[in-house]
Amino acid sequence: MPESASGARESAPRVPAYEADAVRAAEKPSLAAGLPLMRWAASALADVVAAELRARPGAILVIAGAGDNGGDALYAAAELCGAADRVDVVLVRDRVHRAALEAATAAGARVRSTSEACADLADYTVVIDGILGIGRLADRRLRGSARALVERVLSLPTRPRVVAVDLPSGLDPDDGSADAAVLPADVTVTFGALKAGLVRGRGPDLAGRVHLVDLGLDAALRLARPALTAPLDLVRVSTPGSSDAVAQRA
Repeated sequence: MPESASGARESAPRVPAYEADAVRAAEKPSLAAGLPLMRWAASALADVVAAELRARPGAILVIAGAGDNGGDALYAAAELCGAADRVDVVLVRDRVHRAALEAATAAGARVRSTSEACADLADYTVVIDGILGIGRLADRRLRGSARALVERVLSLPTRPRVVAVDLPSGLDPDDGSADAAVLPADVTVTFGALKAGLVRGRGPDLAGRVHLVDLGLDAALRLARPALTAPLDLVRVSTPGSSDAVAQRA
């Protein structure tokens, strides 16, 4: 990291960062109450990507995994179909968040194979990395078509802008470890709380500019112990469930 970047980071406000188990526990009361955390997260993600497109219009490639991370990316894809020249989706697992995929395709997104996307990578302005989130995994290394597609993007002489969903796929959410097949994000849109892995290990080099989406988890997070506090000049994003929005409605 250049000395100037390191100095700027050290002078930024300190932000609490949490391990994945703490974030999942903080989400449980909201999910049990039926709050649409995924849709709020997806809308915030879509807003960030739409801003990227205003700066550089073009097509979007969504790389979607099987879990909630893929669901976030696919619901965002549905909202972005009116903003992008086109939205293409590659499904890197047999399982998929079915409702989110149906929303994306109904809005105009098209599903493409890994080989088709690899052949047309130069056409995309933005890649949304929605392969892996903070779910429990014994091994977070990408495999199969996900790894092949990521390695192909990494090989490009000029890469599209990369927006990571919650954290770059393959980055450990707790300790920030990662192997070589991880897409460095220009922007990471992280949900509910800053993940410890974004500010530990390889996280600072892979996360890019971090946008923290407020899902209204503050009260639950106060019951948890942060893994660390770290200096980070992040962008805070409100949603209908954010603390400020709830206070205004009260």
